[in-house]
Amino acid sequence: MTKSVVAIAKGDDPEKLVAEVFSLLGGVENLVRPHSTVILKPNAGHPAPPETSVNTSPALVAAVIREVKKGRPKEVIVAEASAIGCDTLQCFEVSGIGAAAEEAGARLIDIKREKDLINIPIRDARSDLKKIKLPRLLLEAEHLFNLPIFKSHASMVFTCALKNMKGVVQDVTHQQMHMTDLAAAMMDVWSVIRADLNIADLIRPAEGYGPHTTIPVDFGCVVASKDPVALDATACRMVGLGIENVQYFKAAAERKLGNFREDDIEVVGRRIEEVQQNLWFPYIAGFDTWPEYTFYTSGACSSCTSLVAFTMEKLKALGQYERNAGCHVVVGPKRDEEMPQGVDPDQVILIGDCLKRYRGKGLGHCAAGCPPLEPHPLWVFIDREDHYEMEPYFRARMAEDEGPWRAWIERMKAERNSK
Repeated sequence: MTKSVVAIAKGDDPEKLVAEVFSLLGGVENLVRPHSTVILKPNAGHPAPPETSVNTSPALVAAVIREVKKGRPKEVIVAEASAIGCDTLQCFEVSGIGAAAEEAGARLIDIKREKDLINIPIRDARSDLKKIKLPRLLLEAEHLFNLPIFKSHASMVFTCALKNMKGVVQDVTHQQMHMTDLAAAMMDVWSVIRADLNIADLIRPAEGYGPHTTIPVDFGCVVASKDPVALDATACRMVGLGIENVQYFKAAAERKLGNFREDDIEVVGRRIEEVQQNLWFPYIAGFDTWPEYTFYTSGACSSCTSLVAFTMEKLKALGQYERNAGCHVVVGPKRDEEMPQGVDPDQVILIGDCLKRYRGKGLGHCAAGCPPLEPHPLWVFIDREDHYEMEPYFRARMAEDEGPWRAWIERMKAERNSK
């Protein structure tokens, strides 16, 4: 088996870091065809400023544009479809990516606003996503470069190269992906549209309770590879995250999308040991952390279990942890005899589509989705009612929760740093 090559550069100048990883992978002249169209897909999913590390660094995006232009392409385009309920153009503006890209000579495109779509069937689909509509421009461009940021993620443990390509779809497909096996759906998308090159922003990656409540960490690295699986696996090793904690490496392997075993990856440039710095992924700790609650997690995926852990901490931040003590939290597929027995149904919280058949049957309150949208389990605890769709008040209520949650995070960070 041919090894996947992953390039690691470390320093404090994004321009030099990007130039170095291009050089390590053979140089821009071998990665960019002259007179081609090159589309760059950053993470610009949420309207958050650059210092939050919610989105890809605008400095990295600009550096990639300038490096790509050395290959004499016809055009460089920065394209994104922001998260459900967000406006892509606003995300470009607030993140700083829009101004940086235009100044560097690229054109911006909001994938959500594209009307010329091609309906592509997904062969051998592993999720409920059987077909996907993609903009013609993405499919016809000679190059698609994936520019993720590495950050912690409540429902997928972390997000980097593999998950970032979820942003090539429009809202209707995005919603469908969250209502099925998300890891499998991500790989189904990769099966019909693949990036030629992945350049990951680990300049200031984010630990903590991402994807929104980020704690940026000075790391100073850019990582690049043609293999998104190898890149993500290498990034995990760089930040001390065991890949056994990440569901979608298995899904990627089943799709033969790349290599994640260390023996199948050749690291060039800096060695992992030179740059390694453990980041904090608090919601992958064991459920013994919350003894006031009873958890039923056999057969559950990492997406839902990490989301539940995130929710437990957010209950503390919002002053709801003690009020909801005694709840029975059910995650993953269950037979009837595996469900809580002799328990007040009002005290039963059902997480994920594995359990949606119990919704509305008086057996508990359900946060549906695969995985559920990030705030829904929290709101099910608080409201004692089902949450499973994008309610009209979704973004406004998330904003209300953000203040006390952010203050609590800062306290936890201070306590962690003082140890």
